Amino acid sequence: MGGVSVSSPRECERVRELFTAEIDREATELEEAAVRRHLRTCAECAEAYDAHVAVARGLRQHELVRPGRHPLPFLQRYRSQLAVLVILAVLAGAVITLVSLR
Repeated sequence: MGGVSVSSPRECERVRELFTAEIDREATELEEAAVRRHLRTCAECAEAYDAHVAVARGLRQHELVRPGRHPLPFLQRYRSQLAVLVILAVLAGAVITLVSLR
């Protein structure tokens, strides 16, 4: 899976932060592609990714760990877009409040 490591430590850190989301199929398509692309060129991250996958498999097989559905699947799937909308709504409210105070 891995090749010669030519990645910057910063890129490795960014990609490793996405491991869990990618393994749990919660990463966006762009994040997934970035992880896969990076793993093809970074042996250290490829090894770390394989270890994450092994741990995730082990946890899923344990009887006390049941992969459950998110109580609100819509929110899980669109959480980043919803977060942006909430931030925009808060900013809009702040602007309206500031304008009305003048």
